[in-house]
Amino acid sequence: MATLLGGTGPKGRLRPWVRKAAFGALVAGVSLTLLYTAFRRWTWMRPPDDDGPSIPTTVEVEPAAHGVRLVSGTSWMERQDGIWRVALRGDARQLGHAHGLLAARITDRFDRHLKQLQAELLPGRWQRWAVGNVVRWRYRHLPEQTPPERLVELAAFSRTVSDAEVYDEEPFQRIFYYHALYDMTQRLEGSPLVGCTAFAAWGKQSTNGHLIVARNFDFEGGRIFDREKAVLAYHPAGRVPFVSVAWPGMMGVVTGVNARRIYVSLNAARTDDPPQPGIPVTFLMREILERAGSIKEALEVVKQHRVMVPEALLIADGKVPDAVVVELSPRKTAVRRAPGGVIGVTNHFLSDEFKPDAANDRLRRYSTSDARLTRLNQLLTRHATRIDPRVAAEILRDRKGAGEQPLPIGHRNAIDALIATHGVVVDLTDLVLWVSRGPRLAGEFVAVDLKRLLGEPNASGGRIENLPADPLLGSADLARHAWVQSQFAHARRLAGAGQRRAAVEQAQRAVSAAPNSPEARKLLGDLLWEVGERARARDQYQEFLRCSPPYRQEVEQVKTRLEE
Repeated sequence: MATLLGGTGPKGRLRPWVRKAAFGALVAGVSLTLLYTAFRRWTWMRPPDDDGPSIPTTVEVEPAAHGVRLVSGTSWMERQDGIWRVALRGDARQLGHAHGLLAARITDRFDRHLKQLQAELLPGRWQRWAVGNVVRWRYRHLPEQTPPERLVELAAFSRTVSDAEVYDEEPFQRIFYYHALYDMTQRLEGSPLVGCTAFAAWGKQSTNGHLIVARNFDFEGGRIFDREKAVLAYHPAGRVPFVSVAWPGMMGVVTGVNARRIYVSLNAARTDDPPQPGIPVTFLMREILERAGSIKEALEVVKQHRVMVPEALLIADGKVPDAVVVELSPRKTAVRRAPGGVIGVTNHFLSDEFKPDAANDRLRRYSTSDARLTRLNQLLTRHATRIDPRVAAEILRDRKGAGEQPLPIGHRNAIDALIATHGVVVDLTDLVLWVSRGPRLAGEFVAVDLKRLLGEPNASGGRIENLPADPLLGSADLARHAWVQSQFAHARRLAGAGQRRAAVEQAQRAVSAAPNSPEARKLLGDLLWEVGERARARDQYQEFLRCSPPYRQEVEQVKTRLEE
């Protein structure tokens, strides 16, 4: 009878333990839920309260010579010559609010694009959950390191966002992360940012003594950043007006010029210094433009902030004229000067302070930085005394290797690897800007009169000629390159879905169209290796080594496989 009641049998003796285990699991589950909830609340970025006076909540649509102009208060936005023109005026709250209203449609496109990019890089739901929480923890100090004006501007912008999809973060936190994305991806081995090239020339190096600055912003984040490039003119209340070349919705700066003829642009770098809490570098660039009227003042702004990751900053002053490269890491700062009137920068540091740095040396040897700098210096020497905006654009579009070595189109050792989000040429003496129309650097460089945009009283208003398109535009070579890139993307998607045989077929087509492409040869070799066709893979690897591959790590990987 006792056994039937469950009192003394084996099952009866187990039941208290089962109840205890269930109760313990319940307690653990509740505890973990509470802890995770506390973690989420602790790492939530609370936007500043919106307690200012009333501001416009609608956008007026006006006819314009090139289509329509969107207007919010004294701010406006329109598309002209394939480039967005945005003018923003007011205090931080007004700037963010107007910017958000004007760029709403494009902001939605960027949100969806970055969400898709995240899903491609992290296909597993739990992967995205884990990485998202790591990001929350690692960058929980961002608000403390960011100037209060930027927090107000980000918050005002975020309040205009109406999400049409479900995102992991609320608009304020999500947009904040976007503006720190440059810092977050800096140390990744395959960072999409390690590829920029820039230079400045003045005095006897230029045709008329003007200070000419030029740069390629290589950012492999997707074609949307190329198609939706923008020239944004900021007139912040109580600060120096400036122009930023980026895309609508970008409140930081990667390339910019202010009304005092100060130019700044950034190039990614790496050092042994561990990452630390600091200001997002695109916000540091903006601080320079809003506050500095000389290189000395720009350096003072740099000293007032800590950065999270290493950066090379090209800073130029069109009034003097002069330019320097600031080699900046979380722990050290070095200023590289150029008494000869010309200076170039890629991604590795050259100053004595960073010569013992192993990470900097590895970046020089394993990335394309050294090859591009060598080629850049050769071109600057060749064009010495006659560098003008047209010559500067030609240098940015150069697709040969050091010593005139022929390279296949899109080769990463070239200054123009067909990956630039924007190319910029600036006559800093005359305050004239030219921006690549696209695709990439192939289209015209569209002229922009900065004096008019920045409100300089002596702006002439005369017509400034565009710089001509690259002969590559409209060519079979460019069309073939675009097709090959689409084949790469398709092959990688198929491989990611487990369809490796189909991926091999797509990669083979890419090799047929671009037999001298190291990227195509390695992709096909890797896929053949994965499906067990080692002999065919080795053939592709041998061809890969004959194509002057740009990345030393890939060369080492291939040689290791060939030795197996």
